[in-house]
Amino acid sequence: MERLNLWSRARLLFHLLATVHLGYAIYFDWRYAQLPQVAVTLRLEPPIGGKFKYMTFLGGLLQLGYYALALTFDLLRLRSLRKLRDYIFASFAIPLSLTVGLTFWTLFAIDRESIYPVLLDLVYPNWLNHTMHTFVVIYAIVELGITRHRYPERRRGLTGLGAFMVGYLVWIHIVWFRTGIWVYPFLGGIAWQLRVLFFVLIMVLGFVYYLLGERVNLVLCHRNAGPHR
Repeated sequence: MERLNLWSRARLLFHLLATVHLGYAIYFDWRYAQLPQVAVTLRLEPPIGGKFKYMTFLGGLLQLGYYALALTFDLLRLRSLRKLRDYIFASFAIPLSLTVGLTFWTLFAIDRESIYPVLLDLVYPNWLNHTMHTFVVIYAIVELGITRHRYPERRRGLTGLGAFMVGYLVWIHIVWFRTGIWVYPFLGGIAWQLRVLFFVLIMVLGFVYYLLGERVNLVLCHRNAGPHR
């Protein structure tokens, strides 16, 4: 019982930390990390959609929603909240954190200017960049290790993830169709065949990350059936 209480307290504190950290980052991003109007004038940024056209921001909102929900469950222990918590974790928190983080840092290593120009350092502080692209991955991995989740039926989980990713692809194409500007400038610098290949690769990797999270969760549940709730 003492060990169980220790795990419960550790999870609560972790969920509180993640909620506060991500909540402040989202607030700062929304309130202060704004490109000047000249970026729109020079057609460096589409004039519609605001922050909601960026996967990083949308993913950050989902991560924040998950940890706030997990914190609420820690306090109220409602079965309905657990089911929702586990579904959001499986379908969105794990695969999207890995998709956003690993894709960003891979493109950053290949060609920083194509994904995160040096100019953005004047708008997005380093701590915010790492919160949205690094800590979301760290938090998801830690959460996978300290909380036992009941993964949904695979078809339901993958359907939710697929719907989100397809919806986002449709959304950024709407932005491009209406403005002639890609949300991510590097997309305009490659042939359409490579663009399609890139989108397919991102989709496939998202499903792979889902299955990876499912597998790791299953292994951890078998090894640690006691303290993780």
